[in-house]
Amino acid sequence: MKEQYIKMRNSNQLDVGLLYTLAREEGLTAAPDQFSMALSFANINEMICHLDHKFELTILYNKNGDFVKVVD
Repeated sequence: MKEQYIKMRNSNQLDVGLLYTLAREEGLTAAPDQFSMALSFANINEMICHLDHKFELTILYNKNGDFVKVVD
């Protein structure tokens, strides 16, 4: 799961299926369509920060504070 998450982060494209699987591991009981709908209202940055911390990732930012890539 960690490698898939790193790939997703470095691509800058959200993989809803992967996020759903990770949420299920955290105890989510909602159906996939409910999860997808909730993502439109969720704070994605908080979710990403939580997962970065969970996987103990090191994140590289440029001098302007913009995301560059995950370095593991």
